[in-house]
Amino acid sequence: MKEGICNIRSVLPDKVKESFDSIVEQRVLGASKHITMIGDMIEAIATQGKEEKKTVNVIIDDIKKVARFFIATRGEASQAISNAILIMIHEIDKNADLDIETAVNNILETKNSYLKMSKEATDKVIEYAVELAKDMQKIFVFDYSSTVDKFLVSLAKTGKKYTIYIAESRSIDGGLPFVSSCQKVGHAIKYIPDASIMYYLRECDAAFMGAETFLPDGTGFNTIGSDIVGLVCDYYNIPLYFLTPFIKLDIRPIFGHKKTLVINDMKEKLTKNWDKGIDTKQIDFLTPELIGVEAKYIKGYVTEKGIIPSNQMYEISLAYSNNLKGDTV
Repeated sequence: MKEGICNIRSVLPDKVKESFDSIVEQRVLGASKHITMIGDMIEAIATQGKEEKKTVNVIIDDIKKVARFFIATRGEASQAISNAILIMIHEIDKNADLDIETAVNNILETKNSYLKMSKEATDKVIEYAVELAKDMQKIFVFDYSSTVDKFLVSLAKTGKKYTIYIAESRSIDGGLPFVSSCQKVGHAIKYIPDASIMYYLRECDAAFMGAETFLPDGTGFNTIGSDIVGLVCDYYNIPLYFLTPFIKLDIRPIFGHKKTLVINDMKEKLTKNWDKGIDTKQIDFLTPELIGVEAKYIKGYVTEKGIIPSNQMYEISLAYSNNLKGDTV
């Protein structure tokens, strides 16, 4: 059974409670950012636990409570978060019989080792994406991804002038965070409602988006509306690229697992400007959070291992999974 939000929040040091709230309330977007923030929570629990002279077992238990919560909530939509958490707490139980100084050092070293590996992988993704896009002029992006955001910033270093088409991705305001980054580096920006995707995408050289999760068969999952982008790209013969490190792989479908869509209640977001006299009680506002884009609509995945055609992901995914280190919580 999932621990309640209040119970989980209560084990966190005050300095990371804002990060917890930002993830839960979707004030901060992007799996990569969430993973970093969860890593900060792990570190805060360990260091404050040492300062307060808690036992190693209590520290481990509190970290595993937070891990279970995010695997059951954010991890249900984004396998990357589950994968990353399992790596960051790999073999944490082996610290139970150690002195607190050694145990905390081991916990932090394991967590930091993952973050270092993750940064190196993301840097490679961005390097390959910039090389891929350097001769383009008009680039379309859909839904916020911290990896795509870094790609857009790095693209400016080529010295070329780009026009970035940003769709609002209304369900989570997923286009808005790109605006600030693009303005800072001098890109020309065309900001459009997501209803305008079909009209404007035909003007672009390529479309880029991040992946919350991808499957070995080349299906990529991203915010609702991503499937529309895939269809329009296919219709106009415009290449669609997913930028993602391999940590976002969900290997489970190979073993029969069927991905369950996470459903969000959009009532508050969609009705905030409605007339108060409208009765919303009998209206259904449920919609999926993420949706799969089939491999046939994706030109390729830009990964730390290179740019891989979507229909060639299976063997590479299986090999990566066999090397993936994890643990149980």
